[in-house]
Amino acid sequence: MNILVVDHSKVFRAIWRRMASAAGHEPIMVTDGGDGLDTLRNRPVDLVCVALTLADMTGIEFCRQARAMRGVGRIPILLMTSTEDKTISHAAFEAGVTDIHPRTDVEHLFRHVQRYVEGAIRACSGRVLYVEDSNTVAAMMLGVLGEMNLEVDHYASASEAWDAFDPERYDLVISDILLEGEMSGTGLVRAIRAACPDHMRMPILAISGIEDKQRRIELFHLGINDFISKPVLGEEVRARVTHLITSRQLIAQVEDQRRHLYELAMTDQLTGLYNRNALDEFAGRALAEAERHDFPLSTVLIDIDHFKTINDEHGHLVGDEVLAAIGELLLDNTRTEDFAVRFGGEELLLILTHCDLAGAAAHAERIRTMIAELHPHGLDVTASLGVAARPAGATVAFERLLRNADAAVYTAKDNGRDRVVTAGPEHAR
Repeated sequence: MNILVVDHSKVFRAIWRRMASAAGHEPIMVTDGGDGLDTLRNRPVDLVCVALTLADMTGIEFCRQARAMRGVGRIPILLMTSTEDKTISHAAFEAGVTDIHPRTDVEHLFRHVQRYVEGAIRACSGRVLYVEDSNTVAAMMLGVLGEMNLEVDHYASASEAWDAFDPERYDLVISDILLEGEMSGTGLVRAIRAACPDHMRMPILAISGIEDKQRRIELFHLGINDFISKPVLGEEVRARVTHLITSRQLIAQVEDQRRHLYELAMTDQLTGLYNRNALDEFAGRALAEAERHDFPLSTVLIDIDHFKTINDEHGHLVGDEVLAAIGELLLDNTRTEDFAVRFGGEELLLILTHCDLAGAAAHAERIRTMIAELHPHGLDVTASLGVAARPAGATVAFERLLRNADAAVYTAKDNGRDRVVTAGPEHAR
């Protein structure tokens, strides 16, 4: 990015040149306003930093003349000053200064400039649902949005736009408020907000020639995120659209990261099954739901036979491969409403909702057979499985179900392993 610095201080220019070059930018250094204006006429410039005091004019006058030049209207101009004077600030902003910053702390000033640079080069991508029945306004807006590399679906009526609306498809809705047809712009806003109450998941930018401030306030209460008055200015559209889409996408990224971290916290990384943290959260809720509606719920505890021997004779990496293979098998053979968890070292647990004791025992037998046929790492591997269920109409602590299933596993091992045992009264303790 080309950064023009207009400043009489040789020391300041030297520091700035070093920092800008180190950051990968092209610094253009001049000492007075005349040379700065000539530079703007003859070279591409992306951002301007100008001192308030120059040899031939003030920084405010420089900005006023620069803004009168063709093609300079969109370039950020930062005024660097050593004084805090409201009169100067007022005159500077009237002249077209983008922002004012103290020039005493060069590093802080440079970080401030970097934020403008990042905003200028930030890619804006996404899909926009645009509603406008004025051909003139639509042509201008479509041109601006096209320059921003946005995909745009344009509709002349709110009802057509509402028929096409899909919250998973669009990053932003832009709509004129005063539209002809069965549905008004406010009606469209109301419908979208009913479907998508979260303002940041589906931002809405309203456009209108409404002058009444109270009407505008009502639009915000209705659910819009931002507002642009007609006649529309292209630069304002760019700034507001970029802000809304970027904010929406950043929030989506944060939610994805949060969801990913939650999954990491709840998932056993070796087997892909849930872990004990997830079990603590899920089990009580599932059992309470079963008791509330009195539907069956069963548990199947799976203990891999002779797993210590596998580790001792073949190594822990092979043991991990065995666990991972059985974990994948369980994931492939578990309904979405059920819950598969790595309960301990070689112990795996299934919670089967809407499944009685007989059904759980049949499912456990299928799992036992598949484990015996799996041969992970070429090894003959079997498992002992214990099944326990919540009796109909009973209130049972989840710990009791686990104890019953665990006792059934011990019975399976005592009787030769590689078998399924269903917990009966003799297992209750």
